[in-house]
Amino acid sequence: MKSPITADNYGDYLLKTYLQPSATTYLAALSAADRATYLAANPFISYTGGAATFTWNSYLAHVGARTKTAPAFDAFDLSAAENNLFGKEKSQARHFTDYSNQHASGRSAALDADIPDTLNQLNAMYHLVAKNSGRAKNWWLRVGTRDTDTALTVNGNFALAAAALGDNQNTKMYWDAGHGANDDPADFISWVSKITA
Repeated sequence: MKSPITADNYGDYLLKTYLQPSATTYLAALSAADRATYLAANPFISYTGGAATFTWNSYLAHVGARTKTAPAFDAFDLSAAENNLFGKEKSQARHFTDYSNQHASGRSAALDADIPDTLNQLNAMYHLVAKNSGRAKNWWLRVGTRDTDTALTVNGNFALAAAALGDNQNTKMYWDAGHGANDDPADFISWVSKITA
């Protein structure tokens, strides 16, 4: 039986499951000269026997600071694009977290009654945790390893939850790619074709 994933071992889990394999694939695809240049510019990576290894802390230093501040999506002044997603009737944008809502309107302010159900409808993880039998059961999950907008744990948690339910999931992290990376679209089309054949 595998050890459970915890806050203490999550960094190691991401390193071994996604980050080091991603770096290995990236480096293997480079010419010898380009690989040598890349490794010289990134000495935190050890590349021996065709495998890349590095520590969690050196990876974090490589990525650098996060670009999102708190609150990341529910802006106090309703200026985030995500606030518009919750607009309703005559309200163009609404708060969807207690934190931002109470910051803007006072500690006793309550979210509009429909917000929790709307959040659940928009959150695929909710349907995995609830073991919703009508959920999608095929998941193509991708994120760039230098995405400073979305935490890698979003993909990691989702992949773990989907796998625990026996769902078909294909999860990868693109080495050194940023937010919204799409490095293998042809593979996605092939994956969909196999599922729908």
